Amino acid sequence: MRRAIVVNVALLLASCVAMLLMFEIALRLLYPKYDHLANQAIVYGQWRRRPPNHRGTSRDPDTHVPHAFYHNNWGLRQNRNFSAKNLEPSMNVGFFGDSFTENSRVPAPFSFTEPLDYLLNVNAGPREVNVLNFGMNEYGMSQSLHRYETWKFRQTLDHVFYVHCENDVRDDADRGMFSLDDAGQLARMDRPRSIVGAFLSKMHLSYLALDATGRLTALLSDRAKHQMFQRKDEERPLALFRQQLRRFKAAVEQDGASFTLVYLPMEDYAASGVEDIVRAEGVETINLRNCFGERDPTHLQTPWFQSPYRFRRDTHFNKAGNRLAASCLHQFLAGRLGLPELPEEEVGQTIDRYYAAFETLAEPRAKQDNGVAGAELAALRRKYDALEGIWPELGAPWAPSRDKLVIRADFDVYLHDGWLAYVQEDCQVDNSYLDFYLHVVPMDAQDLPAHRLEYGFDNLDFSYFFREPPCTAWRPLPDYPIAKIVTGGLSESGMNPNHKRTWEAEYVIANWR
Repeated sequence: MRRAIVVNVALLLASCVAMLLMFEIALRLLYPKYDHLANQAIVYGQWRRRPPNHRGTSRDPDTHVPHAFYHNNWGLRQNRNFSAKNLEPSMNVGFFGDSFTENSRVPAPFSFTEPLDYLLNVNAGPREVNVLNFGMNEYGMSQSLHRYETWKFRQTLDHVFYVHCENDVRDDADRGMFSLDDAGQLARMDRPRSIVGAFLSKMHLSYLALDATGRLTALLSDRAKHQMFQRKDEERPLALFRQQLRRFKAAVEQDGASFTLVYLPMEDYAASGVEDIVRAEGVETINLRNCFGERDPTHLQTPWFQSPYRFRRDTHFNKAGNRLAASCLHQFLAGRLGLPELPEEEVGQTIDRYYAAFETLAEPRAKQDNGVAGAELAALRRKYDALEGIWPELGAPWAPSRDKLVIRADFDVYLHDGWLAYVQEDCQVDNSYLDFYLHVVPMDAQDLPAHRLEYGFDNLDFSYFFREPPCTAWRPLPDYPIAKIVTGGLSESGMNPNHKRTWEAEYVIANWR
């Protein structure tokens, strides 16, 4: 009898596992929405972070159209690299937060940090403004705080913004990096990644379940959501939030910067008790809910799950939401930075001009703007989409010619005006990516990002999408003096430790600029 029960239980478990496996396979094949979440690259150590110089693929939640998903030389969610020399003479603004800040659902140039950067620089005068995106999916305040405290160049930031999501308090209490000791003070906790957690993070079914939960809670009122997720020990998570907020604010202000908390536009923070704590701690805030309502009076009466500023199938900002967030944040930051005030109409026209640079990428070449307008759009693409590097396809800065040829290999490499062109006339690639490695040795090692100093070269490995022969890939070079370029092809992604080099060549430069 006992043996029969054991056999039946084993068969039941095996059937459940087989069914889940079938659902997982079907989900991956028929509904690949969660590809980028299940396959996202994360470095685990003292804290979760994105690897530098990484390229992946994400998808639009509504259309499922894929787009490149880059992290730059500092692991930031931006299609452009930074160096210490970029930050020293500039006004620098850092945004910390979770998936609303990282914005993986849209190409990087469409996330709010990039048009915000452009808006601020339109009237910033001679001093450039850099907006840096430190956001990462599933971050709570504890992860953002630790990211700030351990960043080598944190003292170059003049203004720090933390974008707060309603689930941060609960997530930090459940899986954050800090707890409260008996005296009510922050105590650091190291949480090793569990094998079960690692397995579940690769399952598409995990994200489907989270998505379904998000859709359910979107239908509830803010107060109902608060009661639904109410903890038996409710005071302790809020106390933890208060201590983390106090420490974040103190660290930023000690570094001589300002600290501001950003409320997202879909939430009522008063119901959760967060607003009372933020006010009591004297933290300056930006309420995007109110700002969205000022620009669109229907926003305050529209539930977020019906809002035109989010994806239909995902709760995050779509392009329209990012655009409006950039406008709201610019209004606040322009006043903080003492910049000349731009009329609201001019702000809208400026954002239109910014987005035109990237929306026209899908248009036929003949429809592109020419003359001054075309040059301005090209300059925008060059800055804000430097890692993708597709803007030269619409009007290359120069034509590869024999006098610019510096490397002859599987791909001939041309160098001119701070750009490399990789050319293969008789290529067999059609609508697919190829992987390249590109290592740049500077004249002065101090020009390297901090994490590359021990290696002596900058790693600018990249993938490029080739539509049809001839195959031409354009890559911008760093703006520091370069001593040598070592480049080649990879048989597999450069993130794979078993990748093989298909060709390799180097070029020694002397005063190349």
